Amino acid sequence: MVSMDERIFKIGVFGLKSNEQNTLGSIFKLAAARPRKYTLVAPTDRAKADIVLVDIDDTNAENEWRSFSVHYGNIPIVKVTKSLPQVTAHDVYLRRPLTLRRVLETLDDVTIKVHKFVPEITIDDNMMLHASDDAATIDLVTQGVQTTKASGIKALVVDDSLPVRKAMELQLGLYGMGIDFAETGEEALDYMQENVYDIIFLDVMLPGVDGLKVCKQIKSHKWSKKTPVVMLTGKDSRIDKIRGAMAGANEYLTKPVQQEQLKEVIKQFLPQTVSRHQSSW
Repeated sequence: MVSMDERIFKIGVFGLKSNEQNTLGSIFKLAAARPRKYTLVAPTDRAKADIVLVDIDDTNAENEWRSFSVHYGNIPIVKVTKSLPQVTAHDVYLRRPLTLRRVLETLDDVTIKVHKFVPEITIDDNMMLHASDDAATIDLVTQGVQTTKASGIKALVVDDSLPVRKAMELQLGLYGMGIDFAETGEEALDYMQENVYDIIFLDVMLPGVDGLKVCKQIKSHKWSKKTPVVMLTGKDSRIDKIRGAMAGANEYLTKPVQQEQLKEVIKQFLPQTVSRHQSSW
């Protein structure tokens, strides 16, 4: 069974010699303990693949893929080749020979940038980033944020913890969001006077005015009452959730917030953001 913080990505292949496919299979088995897993699919199931590998050193394989892409062009591709071109533009390449590091870093990069799957990052008051995978993932996440197109969506994150704010910056940045940060309730209300936000992430425990009071004030104004407010808290009690709901909160997430949970919240309140970045490859 695969938990919500794990995912198996299906890999379709066009070309590649049998020994290279065997190498991929071995690499995927060695990496089976990671939250980000991969498995090869049969040629007949390539339409269900999350990523396809295309051997561009093989003309027949490349032609087969071109015919396939007419109907399934939304599936991201990785071009496998012995010699990388000088200009790669927006294409993704995997250079031969296929080593464990090259394969995993390349596929991980695609799953982060295209599928927005980052189970390694959690939001916690006591850590900036929790990396349950290899350290290279953090670099990939940062690169993914830097290259993500702006979505026009603006978020406000209110939390007095720098580690939490940094983690939120990385995770929300994957969706191209513009983000403002506030450390106190008073600062958050000042931001609300000058800006319009599409979503607000608000810590319950804040110095000065607490998050519940801030949420009530946000929901009391006609220009912000429809703005989704997601409460962030280290507590997981029914009473706190009831208090959050009474304050007008739209959702209540317990820290550390799992990446898939955050994605579901974004999908719930900003569905256009998720669909846009799933199809922006």
